[in-house]
Amino acid sequence: MDIRKILTISLGHLSCDVNGGALPTLLPYLAAMHNFDYQTAGGLMFAYSVASSIVQPVFGLLSDRVRTPIFAPLGVLLAGLGIGLSGLLESYPAIFAALVLSGIGGALFHPEGARYASRVSAGRQGTGLSIFSVGGNSGFVAGPLLVTAATALFGLPGTLVFALLALIMSALLFHLLLWGTPPAAKDAPRAAAAQGVNDWRAFGILTLVIMSRSILFLGLNSYIPLYWTDVFQAGKVDAGLVITFFCGVGVASNVLGGMLADRIGYSRVIRMAYAVCLPALLFFPQVGSSWLAVLLLAPLAVGLFSSFSAMVVLGQKYLARNVGLASGVTLGLALSVGGIATPLLGYVADNYGGLPTAMLCLVPVALVGGLASCFLRDPEAPTPAPAIEKEERA
Repeated sequence: MDIRKILTISLGHLSCDVNGGALPTLLPYLAAMHNFDYQTAGGLMFAYSVASSIVQPVFGLLSDRVRTPIFAPLGVLLAGLGIGLSGLLESYPAIFAALVLSGIGGALFHPEGARYASRVSAGRQGTGLSIFSVGGNSGFVAGPLLVTAATALFGLPGTLVFALLALIMSALLFHLLLWGTPPAAKDAPRAAAAQGVNDWRAFGILTLVIMSRSILFLGLNSYIPLYWTDVFQAGKVDAGLVITFFCGVGVASNVLGGMLADRIGYSRVIRMAYAVCLPALLFFPQVGSSWLAVLLLAPLAVGLFSSFSAMVVLGQKYLARNVGLASGVTLGLALSVGGIATPLLGYVADNYGGLPTAMLCLVPVALVGGLASCFLRDPEAPTPAPAIEKEERA
């Protein structure tokens, strides 16, 4: 494993996803400046989400055919440029277009970034993809902090700091991927794809598993703070600490899960993750103590984060001829399902017994994902062709 290249592409992942993490915190500033109502502000989030998630498989398929590493630095640049300009623009259509541009940048980066991380992992794809994923998770954590600091110092024009960060990081990635990679290494993905086969049935099952995980993760991540303030009557600071604890345990388990997957198998780690998550999810809405609920968040975080890199690697192995498409679906399209289901959980909470009832609705979702994971298998490594022995000369 080339740890320098893994860390660099992970840093690129951070600088790409810091924009997605910043947007929810940026929306209230934009709404206050331009007098946007809730629906209008929500439309801006929709613009970014659709561009970054739904379009991602298209760019993944394009990267399979074109096979140019320029997609990764270009994606980082566009993602940061869109958010950076949003604080300077005056009209709603212009801000909407800027956020679409930022979302397209994220969609452009992820398939090629995940392909590169897998390639330089040297047979330890679980570990490599987990480090790559940590960069993205860290970006979502850093985004709100960067927005708060930049706007406090410079007002809304402070969003330009995201464009500056993107410019620096894209230049670094451009140097690494285009000038720092030998020609033979650049041609390696094409040769590997030519030898691989696509298992669409297995990939379909894996997509169902990832959709289940996406609904669970985004549902919990969205409503855990509200759960503490509304159900346990805790303060906003306590709610913030709880979600920080949940994400902190998750990020740590992401790396450990990737390392474990390299040792015992990717599908086994996915099944183990669901086995850890299901009981905790079943008991979580039943407990009346906030301290006991915090303890249950630990296995929930382990179950939801530890298997993520294994899912991405397994997707690349199932679609060996279309690694970019596999990355686009696993990192983009399948994850967007969670964003669609989250408002439905809110509807259940509003009309059928509050957030504990909504949390119980996640149990059958986890059960479906756990059962589907039982049908996953690690593909066998291709057997190398036997060497042809040269005839001995008389």
